[in-house]
Amino acid sequence: MRMPLEDVIARLDSLLSREQFDEAKAFLYESLADARAENDLPGQISLYNEIMGFERQYGAPEAALSAADAALRLLDGAGMAVSKPAAMIVLNAATVYHRAGKNNEARALYDRAESLFGKYYPPGAPEFAGLYNNRAAVYLNPGEYEKAAYYYERALGVLRRYGDFCETAVTCLNLAGLCARLPGREDEAKTYAAAGVMSLERQPEAERGAYYYYTCRKCAAACAELGMAQEEQTLRERADRYYAGH
Repeated sequence: MRMPLEDVIARLDSLLSREQFDEAKAFLYESLADARAENDLPGQISLYNEIMGFERQYGAPEAALSAADAALRLLDGAGMAVSKPAAMIVLNAATVYHRAGKNNEARALYDRAESLFGKYYPPGAPEFAGLYNNRAAVYLNPGEYEKAAYYYERALGVLRRYGDFCETAVTCLNLAGLCARLPGREDEAKTYAAAGVMSLERQPEAERGAYYYYTCRKCAAACAELGMAQEEQTLRERADRYYAGH
């Protein structure tokens, strides 16, 4: 009998927090094989969702696209295409298509995801932050910066309401980078950048886990692009100290 899905996710998170990426990948595909053997369609959908996220971040774009396509097909086959679980899966698939450079397909999937979110989540629910943040990114490559800023600002409004320090920091620094490119918004860029760094400082030390230090690395790179050398060094050294001890 295969491991319950919540235990699969916990095991996956544990492997990723220790940067055991090969083991995490093998574990995901073994769990998928178990779900197939039991003809567990919801389990397969959930695992493909995890696989597309893993392959997008740590693996290959082609594998992420394959997992996204499989998840979308199974949603239809299981009669779950219009459901609350579908909202997040479609959003993740949209992000996979965007990262693979398939912007037209990604935009269509983001439209579908936003419709599902509007149907199954209350206005301003925390899940909207991920939708808006990912949707903003699809407008960056064509240079539609005002549209991207619009969605980042919507995401920031949600994140600040729920006190998510890490995601608030990333969104603020994304906005800072955008505003630095937009005429007349240079002062906003500085304000957003300072707010992003401050958000990381506000995270209580007792609550700083692996994702916090991953975010520090991510924000350090953003600070470097914005010419914030001192902030970049502080965040990078903080992350390096954590990973050196794990």
